[in-house]
Amino acid sequence: MLRRNLLTAAISALSIQSTSWAQRAYPNKALQLVVPFPAGGGTDILARHLAKHLTEAYSQPVVVENRAGAGGAIGAEAVTLAAPDGYTLLMTTAGVSSINAGLYPKLRYDAEKQLTHVSRVASTVFALIVNPAVPAKSVKELVQLAKAQPGKLSYGSAGNGAAGHLPAELFNKMAGVDLLHVPYRGTSPAINDLMGGQIQVMFAILGAALPFIQSGKVRVLATTGQRRAAALPDVPTVAESGVPGYVADEWWGVAVPAGTPPAVVARLNESIVSYVKDPQISKKMIADGFEPSFDTPAAFAKLVSNDKTKWGRVITDANVKLD
Repeated sequence: MLRRNLLTAAISALSIQSTSWAQRAYPNKALQLVVPFPAGGGTDILARHLAKHLTEAYSQPVVVENRAGAGGAIGAEAVTLAAPDGYTLLMTTAGVSSINAGLYPKLRYDAEKQLTHVSRVASTVFALIVNPAVPAKSVKELVQLAKAQPGKLSYGSAGNGAAGHLPAELFNKMAGVDLLHVPYRGTSPAINDLMGGQIQVMFAILGAALPFIQSGKVRVLATTGQRRAAALPDVPTVAESGVPGYVADEWWGVAVPAGTPPAVVARLNESIVSYVKDPQISKKMIADGFEPSFDTPAAFAKLVSNDKTKWGRVITDANVKLD
């Protein structure tokens, strides 16, 4: 019995030593941060800022590689097939990790099973905006107007299944209205037509909408988070404006291939949280319409699962089909 206890203690001590060594030794070579979207977009910009921080923190280069296509699926699949050693990271989004499963019937990766989600980096909400000629000055008035003219008020989005589409369909369902969807090839042309009066309503990513809200070219009725947006503290949420329980947001974070050693995941999580908590980083994010966000890996995994269920139901109920 004594020999068995001593052996168990020795194995336990060796395991702790091994974990501690792995955490100290990692990383000892360059890392790759895969961005599953083109260069220059919001995901790419966030990734490059984070890569700079990690390069400085680890004294190892963190190289950003853009692998765009299929709504982020190409880059995500590539990361799931990489070695689970912590040297290939994915800059993921709610779309890549949660929503794509409902949009692509032949998706070639399973984000919940094939990725370990390390932490969010940032999140944002949508701004419910209208053309200034629309008589509604609040969410309640918009709902009343839409119910009086079912199918007559139109909303724009960045495309079927893209930014602004699913939040609007969730609003249709929860508010009991029938706003007509007009898909565009991107957020900018949709906002341009909103200002021109070709469409009346839009759920736009807050960072994209802010300049037009601040210039008075569009009217903001609400934001879509659980709480008011830091960039627009005087603007109510949709939930507090007459549609209780309504929440729609977007987030960005880091994931690695499933099977990556826990000590490596913990080291990455620690580094990301430290980055997000930096006051200068937080200030810049808020000014750009983002909310600094971070999680434990367990909390992040739960968010991914919950969003997959939530948006999958919206996709099914609204019969959302990709172009």
